[in-house]
Parts: sequence; C-alpha cells; structure tokens
Amino acid sequence: MHKVIAAAIDSNILSASESFIDQCCTQNVGYAQTYDEKIYDVRAPPSKHLAIVCCMDARLDVFRMLGLNPGEAHVIRNGGGRIRDAVRSLVCSQTLLQTKEVMIIHHTDCGFTYFSNNDQVMTALKLQPGTEVGNLPIFQTIPGQVSATTTPDFMPIADLEQSIRDDLAEYKQYPMLNQNVTVRGFLYDTKTGLLKEVK
Repeated sequence: MHKVIAAAIDSNILSASESFIDQCCTQNVGYAQTYDEKIYDVRAPPSKHLAIVCCMDARLDVFRMLGLNPGEAHVIRNGGGRIRDAVRSLVCSQTLLQTKEVMIIHHTDCGFTYFSNNDQVMTALKLQPGTEVGNLPIFQTIPGQVSATTTPDFMPIADLEQSIRDDLAEYKQYPMLNQNVTVRGFLYDTKTGLLKEVK
C-alpha cells in the first residue's frame, strides 16, 4: 500500500518543463543517422511467428533476454503482463499477422505485487492531480466481450506463479483467440535473468 501511494506522490514532483520526451526526441536524431530502413522493405508477419505477452516494467529488455532481433516477434506489454489486457492485440497478431506461438511472461519484483486490492490503487489515484475517480465507467474485457463497469479491476498479483496459471486458463476462455497454437507461461527472475516455465 505504501509503495503505491508513494509512487503517486513521486509522480507529481517533476514539473511539465522538465520533459524527458524532449531528450528522447534529441536522441532519436542520433538513432536515425545509423538507421537501417531495410527492416521495413516488406510488410511481413513476425519472422518467428511468435507473440509475447509481458509486463510493461521498464527494466525488462525483452528482445535481449530472449535473443530476439527486430522483426522476429510481437511484444505485447501491459501492467503485470496479463492476458486480459492483451486480447485485442493478440487477436490481430494471430489473425492478421500469422503468429503461431504465445509466450506469457510475468516477473519477480513486479509492481503489481505491491498492492493487494483495487481500493489501494483508487486511494493513490485520489492523491494524483489531473485524474478523476468519479463514476466514469472503466472498460473491462471479459471472455467473449468488452463491457463497461464502475468497479475497475487493476489485477493485483498475490502469487506470481498462480497469476501465470490463471492467465493460461483465461486464454482458453476467449473464443476469438486461436486455441490451436502453442501457449506457454514463464516466470522471469530479475535476480538471475533466467526464465522458469510454469505449467
């Protein structure tokens, strides 16, 4: 709880004039000088036909940790690496861009283990200027449809391995997802850099 609220307070310290986005744009100029445009010569599916659902954690270098190169896989990221938030992208990945395998990757020291219920996130939201926690609906994907609800689910994680098993089971509940492809779940250890398969 304290980590969630502290993060909300810390996010308000930077002023709008201290934009890191400007620095990113400057660094892009250097990147463009050695850019190889050939990667976009052909509009093609990922060459390894792999889709990866993983956490948005900024410390995860997914391409390096899996030995991938640009153009080889789709990487679909969201908070906690949850399948529920990835459904729209994954449907398009499989249907339009021919991915045939799915990796679901959660990781140790995940921010979604820092809180245990949705009320803690709502408390932190109230401390953050510029957000509204009134009666606006939250759009939530449930198996087979998307519905509006006034009870948001931020999907806290109490048990990392169980959250992977839950996502593997939830994958099977979405009829628009291809049930004839390989879907495997993994826990990434941030202390060792190693993956452990969870079944």
